[in-house]
Amino acid sequence: MKCLGRYAIKNLLSRRLPSIRFAGTLTSPKLNETSHSRIMALGREQKKVTPPLDEWLKRGKDLNPAVLRGLINSLCESQRFNHALQVSEWITKRGIFDLSTEDFASRLCLVEISTGLKEAEKFFKSIPENMRDDSVHTTLLSLYTISKKTRHEAEATYQTMRVQNMLLKPYPYYSMIYLYALLGEKNMIDEILRQMKENGVEHDKNLTANNVLKAYASLPDVEAMEMFLMGLEVEEPRFSLAWQTGISIAKAYLKGGSSRKAVEMLRRTELVVDTKSKDSANKVLMMMYWDAGAKQDASRLSRLIYPKSKKGKRMKAYDEKIESYGGDSSDPIIFIDNRRDCGSVGDGDGDVDVDVDVDVDDGFSGSSDGGASCGGGGCGGGGCGGGD
Repeated sequence: MKCLGRYAIKNLLSRRLPSIRFAGTLTSPKLNETSHSRIMALGREQKKVTPPLDEWLKRGKDLNPAVLRGLINSLCESQRFNHALQVSEWITKRGIFDLSTEDFASRLCLVEISTGLKEAEKFFKSIPENMRDDSVHTTLLSLYTISKKTRHEAEATYQTMRVQNMLLKPYPYYSMIYLYALLGEKNMIDEILRQMKENGVEHDKNLTANNVLKAYASLPDVEAMEMFLMGLEVEEPRFSLAWQTGISIAKAYLKGGSSRKAVEMLRRTELVVDTKSKDSANKVLMMMYWDAGAKQDASRLSRLIYPKSKKGKRMKAYDEKIESYGGDSSDPIIFIDNRRDCGSVGDGDGDVDVDVDVDVDDGFSGSSDGGASCGGGGCGGGGCGGGD
């Protein structure tokens, strides 16, 4: 299950909107094809999206729970969260079916996105106590852990989950690791890891390792980061570095004044970027190379990103000029003190002109391929806080 949330959208680890799936599969999709398509055809500016559903009921048609959850899913994927919340609330108002704990977790997430944390807290209190399971609490915890200001609420929720034996999945631990990284408290990150190990929580080792590395990098605590990474390198099966984590590690090296280590990590990171993320990752990597003073690497990526543009042609001309002086763009990197030195890729004012639309530092993974908020669950009843 992948997570939903404005924080997941902003990211994760590169915050893009993840695709959101459900615990069940859709059944008889043609049964509600008209109502589904009519609602999806409504624009974002439409205030209410439930009239087509009311009309469908008046015609004596059934609305399958899986199909309604699928509709919420589609609305979330289109970032129409207010509309998704309307459908969720309509289900309860019309008594279509009883909500599961995953449905409550899903709505809690949607309420926070649409109306804010205070309203989400009110909704949580309205949920019957017997329906406040680990998925609901994990979702609430994830909403608290994205801000330093709600530390006490997060710790209280975590303690409640501990007392009620709800800390059996990795997502609450990931949320707390993220919070303590925000607060710059390495000792508490280590304590959460200790608790996770002590409780024998089953987890994806790669996912956990990438989250911890990002936490140490965000502090930044280069020594702890390197020690943790060294331990991973000798383990079997072999650790798989996420490219977003590699960027965070490189940034930590730069903050610590080690440009050479930063460039080494950036080059390693290039090798693990997936095809789908290539364009956005290369833009981030190019900027990072400039920050590290690695002109040749930045030039190389610029030609990949802008092969036919004036920018790309300027970089090609620059490389040819370097070669005419006996240099080689594949030579060991040349470090510079300022990326606005001669040779930077700019439009006349020395600034690097790229549109980097990926934020790799804002958040931690809640699933094997992204999603940090709401505990790794889904939007439409697939377990907003209860992903396995």
